[in-house]
Amino acid sequence: MKRNIVIFLIVTVIAAAVFSISGCGEKAATPGNANSGKAGNPNNADPGKKEESVYPPLKGDVADAEMETMDGGKTKISDRKGNVVLVNLWGIWCGPCRAEMPHLIELQNKYKDKGFQTIGLNIGDDDGNPEDIGKIKEFGEKTGLNYELTRGSREMKNSIFRLANFDGVPLSLLIDRDGHLRAVLRGGGPAAIKQLKDNVDKVMAE
Repeated sequence: MKRNIVIFLIVTVIAAAVFSISGCGEKAATPGNANSGKAGNPNNADPGKKEESVYPPLKGDVADAEMETMDGGKTKISDRKGNVVLVNLWGIWCGPCRAEMPHLIELQNKYKDKGFQTIGLNIGDDDGNPEDIGKIKEFGEKTGLNYELTRGSREMKNSIFRLANFDGVPLSLLIDRDGHLRAVLRGGGPAAIKQLKDNVDKVMAE
C-alpha cells in the first residue's frame, strides 16, 4: 500500500512538471537549457592557449539557413559571428510569444551596444503557412519591437525543432560570439522568461 502511494506521488509530480510548460503547439519537452558538449578539465589547461569551448557549434542546417528580412533581403545566423545572438521563434497568433516580447525588448535595450542581437524568427501561422510580411511589420510596429524580424522557411523551422526536441513556440536559441550554441530555451511563462534572461546575462558577461 505504501509503495503504491509513493508511486502515485512520483507520477503526480512528473505530470505537474510537464503541464507547467507554457507554449503554443508543443507536444512534450522539458523547459530550459540544452547546453551540451564535453566539460573541460581546468587543471590541465594551458594558460598560454585559448581554451576550447565545451559548447557545440550551432549546426550548419540552422546557422547557414537563409531567413527573409522584412525588406525582402536574406540573412543568416552565421553572418552574426562576433555577436551574441538570440534567435526567438514566434508567431503573431501565439499568446505566450506576445507575453515574452516585452522582455526581449528589455534585453535588446540592455545589451544593444555590447554586441547583442535578437532575431525574431516568424515561423508562420498555426498551420505552418508563412505569415504575411505586411502583417508582421505592422505587428512589430504596433508592439514596439526594437529587434530584427525575419521569416524562416519550413525546413529551417523543422531543423530547429529537431535540434530543440520541441515543436512549439516560443522557442529561443542562444548563440555566443564564436557561433556556439549556449542554450535552448523552450516554452513561455515566468520561469522560462527568467531562465532566458539569466542565460543572456551569463553569456554577455563573458
